[in-house]
Amino acid sequence: MAPAVAAAASAAVSQALRERQILDAVGTGAAALSLVGSSFIVLCYLLFRELRKFSFKLVFYLAVSDMFCSLFTILGGPSNAFYCFAHDYSAHFFCVASFLWTTTIAFTLHRTVVKHKTDVEEFGSIFHLYVWGTSLATTVLRSIGSDYGRPGSWCWIQQGSMAKVLHLITFYLPLWGAILYNGFTYYEVNRMLNNATRMAAGISDRSNQSDIRADRKSSMGSHTLTSTTPSSSTACCPLTLPTHLLRL
Repeated sequence: MAPAVAAAASAAVSQALRERQILDAVGTGAAALSLVGSSFIVLCYLLFRELRKFSFKLVFYLAVSDMFCSLFTILGGPSNAFYCFAHDYSAHFFCVASFLWTTTIAFTLHRTVVKHKTDVEEFGSIFHLYVWGTSLATTVLRSIGSDYGRPGSWCWIQQGSMAKVLHLITFYLPLWGAILYNGFTYYEVNRMLNNATRMAAGISDRSNQSDIRADRKSSMGSHTLTSTTPSSSTACCPLTLPTHLLRL
């Protein structure tokens, strides 16, 4: 009985390891694609000066954050405890910053398209304080009462009720907050653009109808003028009635 139980336990452990390896491979592959894409954006921003506008600056900062987040995800976790600690801090910091930058882009679009404001560049320093400050605060907060180690392929906080609560608050709470905010904001922007498109189409249709009516009036006026204008012969020689008809 005991050998059978041991064999079943060994098989379960092997299956769990294989599943973890598959998940690790998928995550690493996705991180590699993200690293390539974000690096390309950073390179384009550095090479082309015409791209260095405020709106694209936000995309640049997002790409930088995502690039480092992907890089640390690919690297996994070192065996040394100190480097594992530093790795986790860096990965968490840049990963949180990457999706916080998306909220600044959504805010800029909403303020420009929906509220018709042109002062978005004045929020540049506020955006930096919001993104980097929030990322740093969540990174420091998650270390409270937690030990760092390697429960999987990457360095992460050790399992435990306190660790799970902190991970939920410092990572998933900002993540889902950004998702909900971006979803609502882009819904408002999309609705405004659709309304503007319908208004433009209505104005264009009314303009076309006015042009058609004007053309019809012009053609009808020309036709009436042609039909009522006397010929050259009658204009030169007025029509005279016989005398006996005039007497009648």
